[in-house]
Amino acid sequence: MPRLILFDIDETILHSDGVGRRAMQGALNKVFSHGVDAAGHNMSGKTDPQICYELLRTHGYEDHVIEQRLPSIFNEYISLLEHEIGKASSYRLHRGVQALIDRLAKDPDCRLALLTGNIEVGARMKLHPFDLNKHFATGAYGSDSADRCHLPEIAHRRALDTFSVSFRKEDIVIIGDAVNDIVCAKAYDVTSIITCTGKTSKEELVPLEPDYMFDSLEDTDAVCRAIFTEKTSPL
Repeated sequence: MPRLILFDIDETILHSDGVGRRAMQGALNKVFSHGVDAAGHNMSGKTDPQICYELLRTHGYEDHVIEQRLPSIFNEYISLLEHEIGKASSYRLHRGVQALIDRLAKDPDCRLALLTGNIEVGARMKLHPFDLNKHFATGAYGSDSADRCHLPEIAHRRALDTFSVSFRKEDIVIIGDAVNDIVCAKAYDVTSIITCTGKTSKEELVPLEPDYMFDSLEDTDAVCRAIFTEKTSPL
């Protein structure tokens, strides 16, 4: 059976140089009347809507007010994100990513998709400078749900529609860098491959028992072996 490989973006595929954080803070400060400081907020593995809710709740805003203003926040965010990407000094792919994606894209037993907390427009914008969108025909995004644990099922369903392949859960792999990548993979009972290229330490990740963990995605052969190792269901 073909493998469905779901890639996270920020700190998995690319080193974001803080572009999303700066764009989000700018958007929140444009839509709301007083300053929202996102500098110290942990955004790793979270969806864009989740980040908005968490930051704005600390300023006393109620959920129904935040929900009403999310479209305005994201309109501002996308405009600012384009600017931030354009001026970033170290916006780049993590080592090994290009080689891995190129190899998987050529493999007839692989189908690539995204599983990211970014809203879809933001996700596509982040991948555009590296011409990677052509490899990801579908995916699941923060714009689909604020809860990352909902995204594997959405990605699975869309992959069926896009590729006309009935993937079993044993055929699905999530590649990410953060706690929530492991959590959502376990919630949907699919394989997790973690690259320690993000802001989350190994000490935080190891107790969650991802199926595989690498310092980076640079060892293409080892990552591919992990992808194609059959996941066994617990007895």
